[in-house]
Amino acid sequence: MKTTLEEKLRCVHLHLYEGVPISEIEREYGLNRSTLKYCCALYLKWGDKAFKVDVKRREYPRQMKLEAIHDILTNGKSYAQKAIELMLTDPKIIGDWMEKYREGGEDAITDTHSREAYKHHNDKVLEKEYKKLLEDLERTKAENEYLKKSYSLILKRSKQPRKK
Repeated sequence: MKTTLEEKLRCVHLHLYEGVPISEIEREYGLNRSTLKYCCALYLKWGDKAFKVDVKRREYPRQMKLEAIHDILTNGKSYAQKAIELMLTDPKIIGDWMEKYREGGEDAITDTHSREAYKHHNDKVLEKEYKKLLEDLERTKAENEYLKKSYSLILKRSKQPRKK
């Protein structure tokens, strides 16, 4: 299950300000330990603005990606450290950039938008499939009702005495 930025922020507040242990948050909210630690570090560097909805729709220019990749390769920074510097909500984003860089070099790195922008298309596809399934379910229910009524009518007709 995907955790929203608002839920992550709530978990960060629970841990940092209310002293709730990570293990309890992990158990109660399903947010794993490394994600929570990353979110706490992101919050300590950037505050609430790192978890705002408008941050999810950022653009990632090619030059910024190349600088981040170069910084990781030359200075030995971890993906998480660099992701926190860039206020990314997930260090896996940098992992994706690095993978593309390793596979195709600098030419493989292009301008993109945040994952959330791409997800909307997938959500639309899922929503269409869901609506189609609901329509199929309604049609199947109507067919079942029709068959039940038809069957009861057939039974009534077969039990009636025949006129001579």
